[in-house]
Amino acid sequence: MTLELWEYLLRLTLSALFGGLIGLERELRMKGAGIRTHLLVSFAACTMTLVSKYGFFDVIDYPDIRLDPSRIAAGLVTAIGFLGAGTIFARGRSVSGLTTAAGLWATVGIGMSMGAGMYAVGTFGAVFIVAVQAVLYRDHILLGNITAVVHIQIDDRPDALDRFQAELAKLGLVPCASKYERSGGALSIELQLDRLPCSERELGQLLSPLMKQPYVRFVLW
Repeated sequence: MTLELWEYLLRLTLSALFGGLIGLERELRMKGAGIRTHLLVSFAACTMTLVSKYGFFDVIDYPDIRLDPSRIAAGLVTAIGFLGAGTIFARGRSVSGLTTAAGLWATVGIGMSMGAGMYAVGTFGAVFIVAVQAVLYRDHILLGNITAVVHIQIDDRPDALDRFQAELAKLGLVPCASKYERSGGALSIELQLDRLPCSERELGQLLSPLMKQPYVRFVLW
């Protein structure tokens, strides 16, 4: 194997590593696009950038042929929009998945940077993306406590909803809006919380008594 080929493989490996790190943060947040998705997006972007930059040398050497191989890399920015759109969900008044979609778009940039051999740019970009997603997740000391959407599914029994509302009151949670949907013996509840009595990261601890109730199937936020 030539030295040039080893460098290509190094770029592919680094792109997969950084894409996986970005996806790890999303997966720990239980988002739809996790390690595998971000890793593949970054790896594919790096591969296509390599092809765009080095794959047409045998063609552009001919004086009568005029083409721009960089158009392949330009198409990546547009193509990722379709994948990003699949991570965005609208639930009533709330929209989720925007940060994950933006992260996927940014991950393409990481893969392209590595494919182009811009190691410092790609490394800094990956660290910056992970830091922003981890530190500024929904609430922060600089931003204060903000809105949260909680999705809960309980058994559809006559007393379950009353017990659930009483448990919410004991936890000090007063939703500004709520949505209920019955299906297959279960009652799905969506709660919109404008102000939390704790930070977003501590919401799981606050909701732990509710999760232990026998009629509660799952709690997501």
